[in-house]
Amino acid sequence: MTRIPLVGGLVDAATAAAGSAVSAAVAVPRSVVHAVLDDVFDYLSSTDLTGVILSSVDLNRVLATVDLDELLARVDLNAVLSRVDVNEVLAGVDLNALLARVDVDAVLARTDLVGVAEKVVDGVDVTAIVREASATVSTEVISDVRIEAERADDGVEQFVNRMLRRKGRR
Repeated sequence: MTRIPLVGGLVDAATAAAGSAVSAAVAVPRSVVHAVLDDVFDYLSSTDLTGVILSSVDLNRVLATVDLDELLARVDLNAVLSRVDVNEVLAGVDLNALLARVDVDAVLARTDLVGVAEKVVDGVDVTAIVREASATVSTEVISDVRIEAERADDGVEQFVNRMLRRKGRR
């Protein structure tokens, strides 16, 4: 490209002037943008953003995008449950209403009654029960025999006293 001496100087001067004008034109909006942003940040720091967000954002729409299964998979349920006062929870439970909803027949249908009976019988010492019962019966029989023997003895004594015409106890 060949330069024409007279025109080339004008082009260089025009380019330099245009560059200065563009720099000046860009500098003004930058300072304005910085001032506006400073005002915006001052406003935001002094404003309750929670209220603004709650009144402006459709939380149901936002929550509809949340994967609850993924969120719950990251929750340590043991840590959550360790903070629960079970006694306080149970204090609020109406046991009568709860038990009224229990299907006792269904519970018994799922219960191994034969197995329960076997455990009960295995836990009972039948030999000891029979021994104690026999000892009690034997003690009572011996006591009854002694009482009857005493009465018979008294009867014989009275008979002998009458025959011998003794005045003794009656």
